[in-house]
Amino acid sequence: MAKLANEYVSTASTSFGGTVGGAGLVQKAYDRLLEFALRDTPLIRAVADERPARQSIPGSTIVLQRYVDLSPATSTLSETVDPDSVALSTPTTVTITLNEYGNSAIVTRALNLFSLADVDPAVANIIAFNMADSIDDVAETTLRAGTNVEYGGTSTSTATISTTAGHNISSADIRKIRARLRSNKAVARRGSMYWAALHPDVAHDLKAESGAGAWRQPHEQVDTSNIYAGEIGEYEGFFFVENPRLYSAKTGADQATFTTTAAASSASAATVISVASTSDMTVGDKISGTGVGASAKIGAISGTNVTVTVANSAQVTSGATLTITPVTRVYNSYFCGQQALAEAVAEEPHTVIGPVTDKLMRFRPIGWYGVLGFAIYREEALYRLESNSSITLV
Repeated sequence: MAKLANEYVSTASTSFGGTVGGAGLVQKAYDRLLEFALRDTPLIRAVADERPARQSIPGSTIVLQRYVDLSPATSTLSETVDPDSVALSTPTTVTITLNEYGNSAIVTRALNLFSLADVDPAVANIIAFNMADSIDDVAETTLRAGTNVEYGGTSTSTATISTTAGHNISSADIRKIRARLRSNKAVARRGSMYWAALHPDVAHDLKAESGAGAWRQPHEQVDTSNIYAGEIGEYEGFFFVENPRLYSAKTGADQATFTTTAAASSASAATVISVASTSDMTVGDKISGTGVGASAKIGAISGTNVTVTVANSAQVTSGATLTITPVTRVYNSYFCGQQALAEAVAEEPHTVIGPVTDKLMRFRPIGWYGVLGFAIYREEALYRLESNSSITLV
């Protein structure tokens, strides 16, 4: 049967949305409602419950002070001797440095005119989330600088954390940290409970732990609601939250090495090398070989291209054998009482609609701006647990 002259004919045309047949009347259709990227909930700034209450003057640094208690007076008094006065100790101080933070985007008139979706509300939403996301990262950078650190299971430092089961979080770790907080006289955040935050990968190991003294046993035999909900809930003196935004990095122990071959590459501070396969590599793994800097790490992976640091002007030899050393990913978990983190705010982060100043009034800026800072206020109310996870994928 002969085809009709204007019959629809599907093709693999490379032109955007183009087809042939039927005078090109059949085109691709697009949903004009765009979804936003998946997001994790900002979490850490809520820990900052200490703030200046009676600040003297504006300033770029804010000094918070704490009284020091007198030593216990346990000696008996003499009936006829007036005891000597005791001088008060110098208050301890915590300094918060204020910094400016912000970001911006430009929406052009052409984008508004040509876009298939309503751009302005979307940009406002993206800017608002970027503000909350960025400030929370700043807060966590401060929080993870705390000096009270415990390590998962049998590991004794960040560099010794490996993929062995003994380096994952355990109920024993939770109990130890609670004991430390109580011994430090840290004040609970909710009733008698301290606050704890875990990455979901870490939470998996705690919930999967079995046997006496583990999270799972009482929840299987007595209170099953948390298992059904997939929540840790309240446990060992903490109320738990899970969030994927918590910091993790490839800073643990080296794992077993494997090798791959490399194509030739020009030398520079950051050189892209084409390797045989990247299936077992992740950003942060160590890479070594001809022309590659000592203890260099993979900075980026794209297809079979790996960005590494070159030691000197030498090139990576074509077909050279490169050794890849995977590094264990270490997760941070946080355990806090009251006043663990302090913040000072000169100008609360907020959305800013910038002025249209170009000659044809085509560029419309929108952004956010704030001036604030964070500092650890009471080290004794903050502990960080560093551990591996049994389900780490990268």
